[in-house]
Amino acid sequence: MAISSPGLGSNLDVNSIVSQLMSLEQRPLTVLAQKEAGFQAKISALGSLQGVISALQNTSASLVPASGTTATEKFSVLRATVTDPTIASITTSSSAVAGTYTLEVNQLAKQHSIVTATGAATPFSGTGNTLPLGGTLTLSLDALGGSSAHSTTDITIADGASPEAVRDAINGAGAGVSAVVINGTAGKQLVLTSNTAGSNQFITLSGIAGLSYDPNAAPQPLTDPFVQSQAAQGSSFKLNGIAVEGVTNSVTTAIDGITLTLLKGPEAPLTALSTTLTISKDNSSLTAGVNALVKAFNDFQGTASSLGSYDAASKRAGALNGESTLRSAQNAFRTALGTIPSELSGASLQTLSDIGVSVQKDGRLSVDSAKLSTAISADLSAVANVVAAYGSAFKTAADGLVGASGLIAARSQGLSSSIQGLGKQSDAISARLTQIEARYRRQFTSLDVLISGMTKTSTFLQQQLAALPTFSSR
Repeated sequence: MAISSPGLGSNLDVNSIVSQLMSLEQRPLTVLAQKEAGFQAKISALGSLQGVISALQNTSASLVPASGTTATEKFSVLRATVTDPTIASITTSSSAVAGTYTLEVNQLAKQHSIVTATGAATPFSGTGNTLPLGGTLTLSLDALGGSSAHSTTDITIADGASPEAVRDAINGAGAGVSAVVINGTAGKQLVLTSNTAGSNQFITLSGIAGLSYDPNAAPQPLTDPFVQSQAAQGSSFKLNGIAVEGVTNSVTTAIDGITLTLLKGPEAPLTALSTTLTISKDNSSLTAGVNALVKAFNDFQGTASSLGSYDAASKRAGALNGESTLRSAQNAFRTALGTIPSELSGASLQTLSDIGVSVQKDGRLSVDSAKLSTAISADLSAVANVVAAYGSAFKTAADGLVGASGLIAARSQGLSSSIQGLGKQSDAISARLTQIEARYRRQFTSLDVLISGMTKTSTFLQQQLAALPTFSSR
């Protein structure tokens, strides 16, 4: 087969001609690519917009009280401190009252502890120091002289059980009692100790004669299988000189809204350890909530302004300039900001400006800290209601914009569909351009062959004419 190179015989630059023609034919592809780049830029910009709106949504949601909780309860935070934190700790609820209290700890609660007897009274008198007869051991925890145990557990003990087997059975039952075997000079002894210190932690054992114990019965040292090594007891202390007794070291009944946990008691010769409890109002959560809402809104405002901007000097527009989705988002938050929530109708404070939050010329918000502090000091509940109401309004506005079914997601999906459509158009045009280029090459190759042939014919004729004899007119 002969080797062919377009233009070789005619000096016609077929490749250059076809390339220039195809550059013109490919202009629709360039336009489609530019459109796709514009759509991609909008999708990216919508992602940035969604990011700041989601942040505003989360911040707003954090200001809304949980169901069943009032705004006052949400933001009424009390700070509790103990001068000597080694003596006690304190936690508060919204019902606590600010104040200062003197605490004198006289006695800490103690755990109940019993140990198996030695000698003839030991329950492990069977072969190899085991329990002769087992059965179902009922373990109860109750106050001394109590008639209704607050905890009762049945534990299966095998016949001939060793002290270790009894220990493991009790520990595995989750009965609120810890068992340990101590191998002392008098042999192995089983020690049972209540897990919690308190006057309602006396251990009672029944069901197996060899392991019975009743803290209410008079002790019989020669026959009782267990002896008491430490009696259970509650705590006792004074608050502002008033005597108080607690069942355990954690006391919730002394003052409404306060849980007091005693950590250390006096050691002889001392009879009391003293410290001071201080409960004060902490308005920082409400102030922080207002500042967080303002920051989140300003972040949205700044991003939205940038995306929708237009610079007349450079004639450059933001990625969402003229975009209806951006305008909808801005209008939604302007409405939330400028509309008094229905729950504030008739309230003494109804707008954010009432608590020191104002709108600036650029649309951003600013906080007058002094005015906010004054408003909180004057009526914390009213300020809390304003913050919660506007938090709910901003959250509702944001919910309609972000999320799987939100306005931004719908617009982004529409743009993605448009990009897919452009891709199909581009594929169709590319396929057509392949055919056009092939046609151009066939046409210009044929022209090349034709011109080459004509050139050869012309050359031949010139040669023949030059060879003809020359005639003279003489």
